Amino acid sequence: MNLDPHAPPLRGSLPPEGAEPPSGGRAAARLWQRALVWIGVIAALLGTFALYNQPGFLVNLADQLWSCF
Repeated sequence: MNLDPHAPPLRGSLPPEGAEPPSGGRAAARLWQRALVWIGVIAALLGTFALYNQPGFLVNLADQLWSCF
């Protein structure tokens, strides 16, 4: 527990009393950023799945991997 009143707040701690809550605009922007990151992750996973459904790609990938040894 942080007993020093002048020390920076600990991570995950509550804001001091009387502090204003974060603005709605910042929270909305954070939500959009999080949504865009998830959309990117899902698109990358779907792209990977689509490539693995092509047998020619798998053979090419295996040949490239084998040529490293």
